[in-house]
Amino acid sequence: MRTILIFVLITFTGGELHAQKFLQLEKVHSPKTKKYFPGHEITFQLQGGQWYTRVIEDISYEQKLLLFPKDHVHLDSIAALRFFDRQRWSRPLSNQFFNFALVWTVYAAIDEAFRRDPFQNIDRSVYLIPASSVATGFLIRHLFKKRTYRFKKNKNGDAKRWRLRVLDLTVKGEKKRP
Repeated sequence: MRTILIFVLITFTGGELHAQKFLQLEKVHSPKTKKYFPGHEITFQLQGGQWYTRVIEDISYEQKLLLFPKDHVHLDSIAALRFFDRQRWSRPLSNQFFNFALVWTVYAAIDEAFRRDPFQNIDRSVYLIPASSVATGFLIRHLFKKRTYRFKKNKNGDAKRWRLRVLDLTVKGEKKRP
């Protein structure tokens, strides 16, 4: 039943398909891309150095414009994009520091429990090592939170490392003849 419903929806929907215009960030000579559709929020820097955070309202493929609620920006005037996603490696590494602090505390408590005079004259390393491990974990998680993609061009005008493109993959239906 589900497949029949999907087939009917695909077959009988007419007109233009939505969400086919998007902004694509791609690394030169790499198939990996990031796509941003209307409705996504982006933070970008213009050639003058000013940073802006805006929600994409629409994208004009013909004029290479990003349209925002109150203004528009030409694609060539964007110098950099910034995203506030965590790096892939920062969260697992910070979790390892948190786990180390927990294990160190448990082992130190077990060690203190089996001494002659338990929990008397506790060494400072019992507190300092887990505290520094937790602080390092938080620093790693928060310092490596943002990523900036700068768009520089070589002498020929080609992108050096990152390229920003506007794509329109809208499929328009053919007009039926009577």
